[in-house]
Amino acid sequence: MASTYQLVAVSGLGCRYHVVRPDGFPDVPLTLFANEQLKSLSPSTVPLYVREILELLNWARRDAVVSKEGWNLTGPPTAVRNLIREYLCVGAKCKLTTRPDTLGLKVTYVKQTDETRINVRILLAALRRLFELLVAKGMYGFPNPLLHGEAARLGSSIRESYRQAVRSLEGREPMPVCSGVDPPSGIRLSENYFRCVEQEWRPRSVDDPDFPNLIYAAGKSYGWKLRELCIARTLFEAGARISEITGLSVLDWAYSQFMNRLTAKNKGSFGVRTKVLIVSQPTAKLYRKYFNDDVEGRRAHDRTRPTLAVMTEAMSQDPQALAKIPLFLTRRGTPLSARVFRECHWKPALRQAGLDADPHTARHWFVTNALRNIEATARDAAELSRRKEELIQYMKWSTGERTLKVYEHLRRDFRFSEQLAGIHKTMQGRERAFATRPGKPVSGEPPAGQETVGTSPELAYLLGEDEGD
Repeated sequence: MASTYQLVAVSGLGCRYHVVRPDGFPDVPLTLFANEQLKSLSPSTVPLYVREILELLNWARRDAVVSKEGWNLTGPPTAVRNLIREYLCVGAKCKLTTRPDTLGLKVTYVKQTDETRINVRILLAALRRLFELLVAKGMYGFPNPLLHGEAARLGSSIRESYRQAVRSLEGREPMPVCSGVDPPSGIRLSENYFRCVEQEWRPRSVDDPDFPNLIYAAGKSYGWKLRELCIARTLFEAGARISEITGLSVLDWAYSQFMNRLTAKNKGSFGVRTKVLIVSQPTAKLYRKYFNDDVEGRRAHDRTRPTLAVMTEAMSQDPQALAKIPLFLTRRGTPLSARVFRECHWKPALRQAGLDADPHTARHWFVTNALRNIEATARDAAELSRRKEELIQYMKWSTGERTLKVYEHLRRDFRFSEQLAGIHKTMQGRERAFATRPGKPVSGEPPAGQETVGTSPELAYLLGEDEGD
């Protein structure tokens, strides 16, 4: 019997996803929600939305305040909002501020902190979608608690006032922005009761050239097998997201005749393979060993026990059949998920080695390393610009130039911090020379005619010259 809310993926039934309650019975509203979202979200996104809601529910079962007050997601809007507010503040370690917005509506602004370990935007979007569905299906007898009741009325009133102003001044109805006749109205109204405070996304600049080797060593010490090493090396060599790697199929690899290139879906591509991951030849060799190995490799967990030779033959006969075969499997023979790799293999290995890094840090390292290489080897400004554009295209960034500028800004900060060490050393040398130079003292004058020579105790302490005393 389950002790928590759990999301279960099944095949061969009418519903792809089932949500199981702690008592072992199915949760009908959440199961309905999960499967309805497949109509508008990609298959890889739906579990993310559902799991954020389940994290909230599982946390609520353990929270004393929630239990005492009886708050739950089936209660009236006030109770639902109190539950969400308690979770965001106490469980998710967010900072919450309740104040009027530009319309005078009292709303709650949510700001993530360094301790926040959930995706607040996904949680709030998932809850809004959940209640939209439940209200539409007659399964929730109140208005959507994620929406402010007065927002729609006030928004309609403001837009009507804008239309009347245009009629009065121009003698016509407002024209859409795309027409170029009227400028944007500037009216941007939100109905959300909880609103995330905008935070600029800041990647990490990881300049340690030995960072990948530290991860590999930690994994080997923990007991990583061929599968984990293949994934970890692909993170660093291809700059891919962990979900892109665990989502690879055999067809994705067969694209290059099982060499060092793999097609992959991109974030927001709805499963369409829009990018190519390139790994080193040694890593491609490790892939082939993983696929064919009977003990540590894929064949140990696939009941059909295929080999690359069999897959090559299948590729020539029915390529699309390979698209249904996942490249990375669990010990039970099911597709390996990003969450399982992160929680069961990556985090324990790094924790044992005393390291603190997420798999996504490897992507930051890849970009930092690529920029370092481009800047060091480009012959002129034209080649520098061209190769940076090639990096943007390879990474498939939707906002390429802006993202690259953030990385470049961090690189400049890092390079200057390295220069500061040299600057500080020079300053110390000048400070020492000035202190030992014969001349008239500024304060604490010795007897007339006596010159000052030597370093003061205070300066010796700052320069580390007192350590031998």
